[in-house]
Amino acid sequence: NSAPPYDTVTFGNAITSQQTVFTNSAVSVRDIIFDNANTYAIAGPGSVNLVLATGASPPPTAITVNEGNHQFQAIVNLQTNTTVDVASDATLEFNNRLFLNGHTLTKTGDGILAISNRVALADGTIDVQQGTMSGYGTVGGDVNNVGGTLSPGDSASATSAIPEPSTMLLLLLGGLLGIGLGGHASRPKR
Repeated sequence: NSAPPYDTVTFGNAITSQQTVFTNSAVSVRDIIFDNANTYAIAGPGSVNLVLATGASPPPTAITVNEGNHQFQAIVNLQTNTTVDVASDATLEFNNRLFLNGHTLTKTGDGILAISNRVALADGTIDVQQGTMSGYGTVGGDVNNVGGTLSPGDSASATSAIPEPSTMLLLLLGGLLGIGLGGHASRPKR
């Protein structure tokens, strides 16, 4: 467990094949960087807590995936707003509970953020700015899709992406359905 001002943890070139890193207790960090083409899986009965650094102007908290396909099998708790920046051709997957605790998780980068379990927002928000958010998990709250793609499915490699429809399209579709239903309901029987 890191003491304030909290550390940046880098999962870099220390491995040459996929590896699992275990945590048996709660670990608090400010930043996590994945920078290896080989997979790091963060697992164990402990948790990973993303916290805000101390000081007059603390830098924002972030998880950065520069390359590779990595995953959290341990529980992840946001204790502050956090950015997840996933590079193109890279993936970060949450395979266990992700607790936002009222904070905002902002997805940036052209890569894939996959959620394959339950997200407890507790009045928090997932804000997809870029790239793709996929997975087969459950998000019980608000997801804002500003410039990314929501691709529900059974994995990060889902073959079809479903972009969020615009408000105008939803209003138009609702109007057409309303006209169609209204016309059908008022037709006299013969």
